[in-house]
Amino acid sequence: MKTHLEKIGGVGAVIAAAACPVCFPKLALIGALFGLGALGAYESQIFVGVQILTLVAVAGHGINFLGHRRKAPLIVALLSGAAVFAGLYVFAFEWLTYAGFAGLIALSALDLLKYFPRKDPMEQKAKPSPRLEPLAASHSPELKENFEAV
Repeated sequence: MKTHLEKIGGVGAVIAAAACPVCFPKLALIGALFGLGALGAYESQIFVGVQILTLVAVAGHGINFLGHRRKAPLIVALLSGAAVFAGLYVFAFEWLTYAGFAGLIALSALDLLKYFPRKDPMEQKAKPSPRLEPLAASHSPELKENFEAV
């Protein structure tokens, strides 16, 4: 569960934001496509949910940092979370909030790449063909002599 905490928080925050048309009008179109416009009556609760899920995403990336010890994803997560809250409360810039959401989603998507390791074609070892292996002792001695002669 904790390995997917940042993905649940990041994606959940964007889905909740899409259900909040007055707060996030650019995401309202996506929310309307998926029928989230019906949740408009619960907009104040959803707005709080967006903030909580943003904190969950940042906390998930912090927990994820304890496993891989790479500073860049943690810094991007902290900056993205700060951008969401700065866009909502400090500067009141809508684009800053959307940039924060985009950062959290992109970071969660890039984190999925660790489950699909890239293999260098030069590092792959070729398996020998079973036809090139020596004959078993159960074969007749004349076949074995012919094989060794070749």
